[in-house]
Amino acid sequence: MSEVLTVKLKEMLKPVNGFHMNSSLTCLRILQAVLELKKEEDTIIISKGHSAPAFYVLLWKMGLISDEELMSFAEIDGLPSHVTRGLPFIEVSSGSLGQGLSVANGIALAKKMDNKKGRIFVILGDGELDEGQIWEAAMTAAHHNLDNVVAIIDRNYHQLTGHTEDILAKEPLAEKWKAFGWEVREVENNVEKLKETIIELEKINDRPKVIIARWNW
Repeated sequence: MSEVLTVKLKEMLKPVNGFHMNSSLTCLRILQAVLELKKEEDTIIISKGHSAPAFYVLLWKMGLISDEELMSFAEIDGLPSHVTRGLPFIEVSSGSLGQGLSVANGIALAKKMDNKKGRIFVILGDGELDEGQIWEAAMTAAHHNLDNVVAIIDRNYHQLTGHTEDILAKEPLAEKWKAFGWEVREVENNVEKLKETIIELEKINDRPKVIIARWNW
């Protein structure tokens, strides 16, 4: 991960007492990989909405927002604490956890019905997997063979109130997604490895895909 991005993230979050610092840090590489591979017809849904600071730092790196805009994070008229529709690359606002995969399914199914190309990348937090709606959406995606859905789980092992396995055990996570009918890959949370995996998964048809991006694996 670029040290510049890490330093900038810490700088922007200092005035707001490090708002979701760790969850943003672990999302930086995932978002960077997706943005570097995104095609015009692709859609990005940041279901893990509280990692918005990581997204804003990448927009800053790309020259799409200014330094002044970046430092306006969470101010009344500044960048919102969760991503909202109208920002670059953002077509769906985020807020309540657990909804992003369902929205991704809807977009994916519509693309299939209209014979349109484009992948739908949806970024999920591992704590977010506590939400039952995620698993309902997982069944739906597999039932409709939504191979244009690519879910990426930020597996950092922590959620708001503690370690994920203490709050509600996620493991064996890969086996659970396989049982739901998904093509599963487990990789280190690393930009190049994530990009290689995303490209590899383009060859897979007839089932949705999920990448479990493990932090410090």
